[in-house]
Amino acid sequence: MTAPSWLRSEAARAEPSGTLTGPQAPPWHVLLVDDAPEIHEVTRLVLADAAYSGRPVELSSALSAAEARAYLAAHSGTALILLDVVMEADDAGLELVRHIRDTLDDHDVQIILRTGQPGMAPERDVITRYEINGYFLKTELTAQKLTSVVVTGLRTYETIMALRRAQTLAIAPAIDDTDAPIDRERERALRTDLEAALRADTWIVHALPQIDLASNALRGIEMQPVWATKEGALSPERIAALTDDAALLLALDKAMLHRACMLARECHDSGEAPAPRISMPLMSKHLGDEPLIAMVQAALAEANLHGDALDLQFSGALLDARREAARALQALGVSITLADFGLERISLPDLQALRPNRIKIHSKFVSDVAHQHERAVVARAIVALAHTLGVSAIADGVADSEDLQFFRWEGCDLGQGDALAIARRV
Repeated sequence: MTAPSWLRSEAARAEPSGTLTGPQAPPWHVLLVDDAPEIHEVTRLVLADAAYSGRPVELSSALSAAEARAYLAAHSGTALILLDVVMEADDAGLELVRHIRDTLDDHDVQIILRTGQPGMAPERDVITRYEINGYFLKTELTAQKLTSVVVTGLRTYETIMALRRAQTLAIAPAIDDTDAPIDRERERALRTDLEAALRADTWIVHALPQIDLASNALRGIEMQPVWATKEGALSPERIAALTDDAALLLALDKAMLHRACMLARECHDSGEAPAPRISMPLMSKHLGDEPLIAMVQAALAEANLHGDALDLQFSGALLDARREAARALQALGVSITLADFGLERISLPDLQALRPNRIKIHSKFVSDVAHQHERAVVARAIVALAHTLGVSAIADGVADSEDLQFFRWEGCDLGQGDALAIARRV
């Protein structure tokens, strides 16, 4: 019995490649599924020296959907599949897609359909009905185009894997009370301190410039409030974790929104063009869509501002709950930032549905990124993901020139941190 074609490639798999950056650099596993041997020969020739992110491309072959099923059962970690549609049956490739997504429950591997018979699988029908990541006619794929398709697919796969690692690498906050029962005695003491700070207007706001990394121009200012309590200085994130008092959180949000709009008014009146957008976090967990919209509209009207003066930062959970309000605020010109991306568990479909204007990379994946490989992979993947979704990426906590240069090289849109400016008190 003739060995499967993917098994016959194992000898080549063991051969060292000149594109490796080191003995530990693993290859990207790419599977070509096509019943035409000449397609395999040409593809192997084109991708012979292909590499992405310092890792070579290792191409394995299957001459039928049945061979591909056997290969996938024996090999985990396949990053990309180049798949023909018509093989042992007219819909063999499409049935293989169903098998991968539904039976194997693998939604990470990137599947690119390549067909020589578009009439058997019209692009509009296939894209709509099947979870594939690309569709091309074989006649369209020149050597350069094929290489581009492979690199793009590997970049997307790397993004998905990096985001999964980000969730496991995340460090818990210093006080992690998010999921713990609220200590009511502690909450009452906290409320007393915060109400006193509100009445006396003694809370502190650090204004952190947000810089365009391509032009070095000032594009925004993030408000970073600090509230003095007997427990020490608390950030909005820690306050929201320590209390679910709806009235208190609403009062804090209103105070921050008022100050944000006053700061925006000062920037507009200074004559600087374009005036930097003022960004602030939101804490209110239970505020409905309509009250939130009304609160923002009232603050903008009081300061005689348009919506494009303001950016609101939401956690993933809060933005998910306030999607309708976010859409309405975006229609007014307000931008929406998904804050501290990488720490919350957000699926890619959910991320697309949230539709933020900006994704802020958590400082954990920014600090020392130039020297920490895992952080670099995560940060690079988040920037690429943001651009794939058509939104801006902002690196939070850029501490030194090397980290700054890293994000400039990666095409990150905005940055904030000590390497760009020193926070000032307002």
